[in-house]
Amino acid sequence: MMKIIASLAIGFLLLTTAVSKAQLKVNSEGLFIQNGTVFSTEGLTLVPTNDWFLNNLTVSKQPNVVIFPKFNSIQRMYRFSRAVSFEGELALGYEDVELNGNEGKNLVLTYSPITSNNAKDFIQVNESVVNPEQRYIGQLFAKAILLSDLTAVSMAASVAKPYADLEANNMITPNGDGKNDTWIVKNIQLYPNNELRIFDREGRVVFTMIGYDNSWDGMFNGIPLQEDTYYYILTIDSGKSKKTGFISIVRDK
Repeated sequence: MMKIIASLAIGFLLLTTAVSKAQLKVNSEGLFIQNGTVFSTEGLTLVPTNDWFLNNLTVSKQPNVVIFPKFNSIQRMYRFSRAVSFEGELALGYEDVELNGNEGKNLVLTYSPITSNNAKDFIQVNESVVNPEQRYIGQLFAKAILLSDLTAVSMAASVAKPYADLEANNMITPNGDGKNDTWIVKNIQLYPNNELRIFDREGRVVFTMIGYDNSWDGMFNGIPLQEDTYYYILTIDSGKSKKTGFISIVRDK
């Protein structure tokens, strides 16, 4: 099993809490990091196994969130302006406010060889070493990885009732006051692989959308639907789960 070796602890003395989007810029003359040297920038600590040379590169810390099938990533993303090959120890520090609903003890590193906000492009490191007290997560990569984006995601055990955190409102009042104007499904952003269909009393489809995003405002082809009760079918993760129910439209007289 892979593990973090002792020298990584030295790196955490260098962890900072700089503001988001702070950057490290390496010009064309380059930056040479000797093997075994602790290198840290904006809460990201690396100890390369081999001599590491970087040039024409920017590393930025961003508040980007990757939507995974079950959990969000933390609200901290390290983005390299181009993919780099890295072998050695790597650790990511985080603040409690960046957990984004996750628990620190359940985090694993996840990285992508390309710039992406799509969970499908990320590789999870399930043997990551976590220290929730000191708020860091790390790993020793014995073989080189291609690294462009780096974040962490929760790997908590599945709940007893999958998709139970999806809660749908049963009424909308689309009057433009900014309150309850659209049909809201709480936590739908956690399940971007979804399809919504809404029917009237006669069984006619009045709304359909792949990747529903809480935007339906009671309209059909640009025309406001009349006050009534409508039936919906919300299919999640290609049929793994299906939510059904009723939505009432109530308009001001």
